[in-house]
Amino acid sequence: MKLFLLVSAACLSMAYAGPMSKRLGVPLTAELECREGANFSSDANDCQHFYICDHGWPKLSRCASDSIWSPAHSRCLNKFEAVNEVCGYQPPVPLPTVPIEEASLVGIDEEWQCDSGELIPYKGVCDGYPHCQDESDESNCAAECDAQRCRLPNCKCADSEVPGGLLPAEIPQLVLIGWDEALRVEDYNHLYQQIFKKITAQRRREPRLNPNGCPAVGTFFVSHQFTDYAAVQAIYAEGNEIAAHSISKTLPSARWATLTERELADEYSAQRVLFRQLSSIPGEKIRGLRSAYLQTAGSNFIEFAQKEGFAWDSSYATPRNDPPLWPYTFDFKTFDYKRWGDCPVPPCPTTPANGFWEIPLVDYIDTNNTLCENVDSCFFPLDKDESLQLLRTNFQRHYQSNRAPFSLNLRARWFLNDGQHNMEALQQFIDELQALGDVYFVTFSQAVEFTRNPVRLANAANSPIFSCNYDDRVELCAHPNLCGYLNITYAARSDWRTLPTAPYSRATTTTASSSALIRTSADT
Repeated sequence: MKLFLLVSAACLSMAYAGPMSKRLGVPLTAELECREGANFSSDANDCQHFYICDHGWPKLSRCASDSIWSPAHSRCLNKFEAVNEVCGYQPPVPLPTVPIEEASLVGIDEEWQCDSGELIPYKGVCDGYPHCQDESDESNCAAECDAQRCRLPNCKCADSEVPGGLLPAEIPQLVLIGWDEALRVEDYNHLYQQIFKKITAQRRREPRLNPNGCPAVGTFFVSHQFTDYAAVQAIYAEGNEIAAHSISKTLPSARWATLTERELADEYSAQRVLFRQLSSIPGEKIRGLRSAYLQTAGSNFIEFAQKEGFAWDSSYATPRNDPPLWPYTFDFKTFDYKRWGDCPVPPCPTTPANGFWEIPLVDYIDTNNTLCENVDSCFFPLDKDESLQLLRTNFQRHYQSNRAPFSLNLRARWFLNDGQHNMEALQQFIDELQALGDVYFVTFSQAVEFTRNPVRLANAANSPIFSCNYDDRVELCAHPNLCGYLNITYAARSDWRTLPTAPYSRATTTTASSSALIRTSADT
């Protein structure tokens, strides 16, 4: 009798139990559906679980990642498409999206690949609205800058605010002369000397001086091929800064958007070794870099640079020029296509990199009313007056507003062939700036230090930021061990061992005319 009651109670319990009562760990509903010939059965307690009917018996399986079992489709679908009434799952309502209209700027309509494999226009990445089904375009995005949390000296928002709460009239105007590409001895003799030095009444070339009596200096973004490392050493010894600009600088430019961390190290970190061995510049003195062709790998590029001990980058152009941007850090969001239309060469950094600085390439407006970041990429001036107009109008937009550092990004080609009037205009322009009395020609690293710890113009002359103690820099020896291409008309990156005669000593891609540097260094 007791046995009968127990069996009856068990049967009643099974009869009145919910649909998820189990036998041997398997829901009874799944067992019954499989016995009746079904191929699959759903799990009422877990929307990602389902059962495959194998010879009439359910075997548990699970949907991958965050996908959901969809009985009507007999398969796992992403969470926006799946419907599972057995477990009560309904797809979530997507967040409000903003249509990605046709981009008006170069590069913004290039495609970005979601983790799910979809392709979306790049300007949709980290814009605050998901455009990928898996929302990967909004993953690990830097937050909007909070001025209360982002404070100097280690953080600054990407804005036009004068650092330190100072007024523009209270600070000096910084001018950053940046020189891109190979540093050649002929350019040292015929271009750099004319820019950084001035002919005196005694017909001698003397260094141009800042208001504190220190030489006017600049930053040279050096690429390896055709660089004369004797010239690099001479330039550095005179107080200028050397920055990394890649070793190979190979084409196509799109290659630089996909480089791995190892490949980036081979291009930029390895330059520190070259500068140390061939120009006697300690590796830690190479504090900044600029990507080849201004094409970076976005967040991966900045993460690599910070990991390798670089302090700043200067690869990203911006149309935010009225008022212009100050240097900023990557702690918070730095690019916004809708508001500012920047990042013309994607990908740009979207993830935070605390304390790493960017010196933006603030766009010029040329005489043809178009934007350009390097002086030589602007509409080519037809004469000296047009050159002066280009330089003056863009400088005034900095000087008369927030006094953000004004960059003169130069390359040799602006002065060659029919460009002598550009050199004459630049010399006159620099004369005009020096006559103002509140303009300092500094390196990019000095600009970062000033932004981190701003000083008033009245105290600038005594500030260590603008000091000029170069005693620790090794001057070029009287008889350098020179080597170079015997004929630089050979194809780029030719293997010197295949040439008719070997180089003078070892292949360091310097020019055979380096001996001229010894005379000019002694004379100037």
